[in-house]
Amino acid sequence: MSRFLYATLVGLVGAAVVHLAIVFLLPLVSASTPWNQIAALTSKNRPYALPGSSNDTAVGNGIHGPDPFFETIVCRYNLADGALHMRSTGRVPLWTVNLYDSLGTGFFSANDRLAASQRLDLLVLDAGQLRYVRQSTPTDLAGAIVAPADDPRGFVVVRVFVPDETWTGISARFADALECRSLDF
Repeated sequence: MSRFLYATLVGLVGAAVVHLAIVFLLPLVSASTPWNQIAALTSKNRPYALPGSSNDTAVGNGIHGPDPFFETIVCRYNLADGALHMRSTGRVPLWTVNLYDSLGTGFFSANDRLAASQRLDLLVLDAGQLRYVRQSTPTDLAGAIVAPADDPRGFVVVRVFVPDETWTGISARFADALECRSLDF
């Protein structure tokens, strides 16, 4: 009987230690969300090109660009400030766009094959903004890819394929022309 009580006591003390460790580590873990990591790199609605050969700026879910064939750009947004309109001019061999919520969970993905003109033109909206756009779409947004978002805070990751060195200048111009702006309806 004493061995049973001893084992129970050791189990309870161990569980208490584990629970206290979780409680004390929670602020540390919650402060390192992908949203906060990107906030440390750039302000809202401002595209930021991640260095392609460095893992120092890695963001949650493997959102970093050590791949020499892709240039990676992130843009953080908050739909409380208005819908996000992201676009760029120029043509590159391939671009992909992925949307993530503030916790780093991906919820939308598209590429240049989905776009009507193969140009990047993306609109990220919450439910109210989506209703407005569906009722009366502004003419300059008629060809945009529409992505509904549940979480008002999130970020967009754009990856541009650079097949060889001759495309470096073209992809750099595409990245420099990338706009992330809030639209107020």
